[in-house]
Amino acid sequence: MCHFITLVAPSVDAEAVRAVMERHGRTASPIDNPSVRKMLLDGEHQYLTTSGHCDCGTALVPALGPSDAVEEAAAKDVARLKRKGWSDAKIARAAEDRRRADARPGKEAPDSIELWNAVLEGLGKELDLPYAGVLVAFYSGAVATESLVVTRRDVRNGTSRSDALGSINQNELTIFPLARSGLG
Repeated sequence: MCHFITLVAPSVDAEAVRAVMERHGRTASPIDNPSVRKMLLDGEHQYLTTSGHCDCGTALVPALGPSDAVEEAAAKDVARLKRKGWSDAKIARAAEDRRRADARPGKEAPDSIELWNAVLEGLGKELDLPYAGVLVAFYSGAVATESLVVTRRDVRNGTSRSDALGSINQNELTIFPLARSGLG
């Protein structure tokens, strides 16, 4: 029951993508979620960018609070734990512990709009990519296999990248045009 950020890029050079991401404190591990794959164009690849446990608290979707998706994921988690034989009391304690951890004040965001601006700038200039996409999705199961409903939005040239980063919606693959190095 966590958020994870996936980068989509028209590059098969996973090592080069990873190097750019690591310079910004992130990673880039190739992943192939079938739900996300449905939204990709030929030549586009998915890279999981999470360098820690998850991306909960990301600056890219700060307005997210308890939602139907979160409640649905919690219900799925309860059902899974019941199937494992957990008692109702143990499940309630686990849910309360999770709620407290998620609500802990002072929890620092794992990223910032500025960080993602720099990441996209680096991908465009260092790898000469014409565009890259960012997807923030909420997963209640395995990131590589969970079924999601994903939409795709192309940011228009001339749109402020910071504004576009600040307007990302959960489960929306947002495609950003990049300033290229001019080498290619």
